[in-house]
Parts: sequence; structure tokens; C-alpha cells
Amino acid sequence: GRRTSAPGAAPKPPPALAGGGPGARGAGRGGRPIVGGGPPRDEIEAIVKVLVPDAEIFGTGAPRLANTTFFAIAGVKAETAQIAFDLAGVALSAGSACSSGKVGPSHVLKAMGYGDSLGALRVSIGSATGAEDIELFRTALAGIAARQTAREKADRDQAA
Repeated sequence: GRRTSAPGAAPKPPPALAGGGPGARGAGRGGRPIVGGGPPRDEIEAIVKVLVPDAEIFGTGAPRLANTTFFAIAGVKAETAQIAFDLAGVALSAGSACSSGKVGPSHVLKAMGYGDSLGALRVSIGSATGAEDIELFRTALAGIAARQTAREKADRDQAA
């Protein structure tokens, strides 16, 4: 076949299919496991728990992807936190993978019994994720946590 935009050029395979083969072959030859714990994910979750002790990390204790964590910060909208992380140079997603691009309560969290009030952040860690990336995440989250603490204090002071 030919693409109409480039005479004589062969069509390109869809990106998902082009990347699927090498990934599947790597997994079959001792690649990292898809399910279980992983040092980078565990490190990200430890940072979340230290900087935001009341954060909710979803799926802890259950089999889940080794490269992904999904968490919520009480009182912080996921979209607001996502923008703050983005401004700090950290790429992550608000909501579950099946709701990417949608704004609003997570139907996944609702189905898990968390209701409509929580917004969650999803961090996916790849083979290129390094210590600098994790430190950037730590710094960005520390800023978000500090702003939330200041906001809560101001609310308490105003109520008093």
C-alpha cells in the first residue's frame, strides 16, 4: 500500500504495534516483571508517604503493575496537582489510565468505594527513569505539600 501524503512511501505501522513487538520479546527474555514491587515505584510511594502522610496510595498490598503508582492527596484536586508537577518538570497523569484526558471524578475510584471526592495522580516509571527524575518528583511534591499545609493553616486561622 501507499500513503496518499507521500507518493511511493510505504505506510507506517501504528505506533502501538511498532513498539509492542520489542517490548514483548524483552519480557520473554528475563525482562522486568509486570506485576509485583519495584524499587523505583516503592521509592516514589515512600516519598509520597513521608511528604504527605495522609495520602492514599491505591492498591497497596494487592498485585499491581511494578512501574505504576496511583495516589491521592486529601484536599488537593488531581488536576491542580498535575499542573504543579508539570510546571516543576514532572510528567504524570490525573486519574486512571482508562480515563486519561477526562476531567472529573474517577469512576475507577468510585467503583473501589472511594466516592467522588478524591482525585488521583498516576505515576508511571520507565526504564529510563533515573535518580534525578525521582528527586525532581520529590522536590515538586514537597512544594505541593507545603502549599497545601499553608492553605490549611490559613483556613484554620480564618475560622478562628
